[in-house]
Amino acid sequence: MRIGIDSRPLSFNHTNGITAHVRNVVEQLGKMDRENEYVLYSHREFDCSLPSERWKKKVEGFTRPGSLWMQVELPFWLRRDKIDIFWGTQHVLPIRAPKKVKTVLTIHDMVHFAVPDTMRTSIYFINKLIVPPSVARADAIVADSHSTMNDLKKYLKPKKEIMEVVHLAKGNQFSPRNRVDARNNIQAFRSLSGPFILTVGTFEPRKNMIRAFQAFASVASKIPHSLVVVGPKGWKDKEALKELQNSSVRDRIHFLGYVPDEFLPDIYSAADLFFFPSLYEGFGLPPLEAMSCGLAVVASKSSSIPEVVGSAALLVDPLDIDDMASKILNVLTNSHVRRDMIEKGLVQSRKFSWEKTGQQMKDIFSRVWHED
Repeated sequence: MRIGIDSRPLSFNHTNGITAHVRNVVEQLGKMDRENEYVLYSHREFDCSLPSERWKKKVEGFTRPGSLWMQVELPFWLRRDKIDIFWGTQHVLPIRAPKKVKTVLTIHDMVHFAVPDTMRTSIYFINKLIVPPSVARADAIVADSHSTMNDLKKYLKPKKEIMEVVHLAKGNQFSPRNRVDARNNIQAFRSLSGPFILTVGTFEPRKNMIRAFQAFASVASKIPHSLVVVGPKGWKDKEALKELQNSSVRDRIHFLGYVPDEFLPDIYSAADLFFFPSLYEGFGLPPLEAMSCGLAVVASKSSSIPEVVGSAALLVDPLDIDDMASKILNVLTNSHVRRDMIEKGLVQSRKFSWEKTGQQMKDIFSRVWHED
């Protein structure tokens, strides 16, 4: 088989969950698949080590943005390169791809249906326009979680022979590190003193930062911790920034912005608690990364998050500030609870691996190819 992959996520300026997904699955397929050929397609340059001579990288075309490139130009490249299977890695497919090209579509979330008001307007309309026909065109559909698969069935009702849940995983770099060393490493690029609570995610409405700031403010007088926010600036963030500026504990809330991947394990390992109050997730990599680094987790009970954290985290109502505050206080003031959560988190995190994810994707490609 010759398999084409939408590799646009590898060209993103900042690594996110989709970038990590594509990069790690490519790496695993390169290790385990010694038969098929692969072509990585993108409309702009990206960095990726090709596993072998059976892998090709094609950065071609003149059309911008990428969503238009996929619909206008990519079908031509797929025909020219005699692609047998195309994997759409981020919600959409080239609708006009040659009919003989079989397609696998990964759906990471259903934000545009579940919480549309949290999205950038342009991305919302692109998803509403292209995702439904992409789902209809797909020969196989893959979802990051059972929660996302259930949402997909609820909103679009696809009827496919192959519909599989393939979980994401965490990188091998996410493991417990010496706390003193981790703190020293952090100081090399950001000055942080004293104990802190950590939250990680793009600064946008779905991450529920307004209530996160309010929950922290309500317990700040009872704990010595600061709140550290890691993640790039996103969109529709004016209200959250206003809440941050007006917070009574503004001096104890530190917004670090985007942090390179190599520093994240140290930040996780140096924190006392990971707080993840997201309103909606298709999977939720940060809580998994936090557990892998030996960090107790307080997380939202919405969407896919309980599926990821299992019984290892304390779950909260993301709309209830008092609930969030009390759970944070419970973990930080009860060493037995925190120690038990850390142990359970390490066990839970081992259930997810990129090796398993890669094998599942390889098997799905094979099933699609042999399906009548």
